[in-house]
Amino acid sequence: MTALRKRDVEQLLGHYDTDPIAAITTAMRIVLEQPDADYRSLVLAAPFDVDRRTRLLAADVVTLDELARELNETRTLSPRDRS
Repeated sequence: MTALRKRDVEQLLGHYDTDPIAAITTAMRIVLEQPDADYRSLVLAAPFDVDRRTRLLAADVVTLDELARELNETRTLSPRDRS
């Protein structure tokens, strides 16, 4: 996995309010080193447990917010559930 750079996090946060899925997709493409992957493929490839993955695929707002916060704070993805 690749860590997000400061400008990647700024882009994530700058676009999150208008299109959270697109903003998270852009960040996850960097972290997972899959520049052409779509949101669904990225969620499936990420080290998430089944519950978190299901909530992300359903575009659950709270779970999307948690993921954006995680990407902002750690600049990478965590395999542990943050429900």
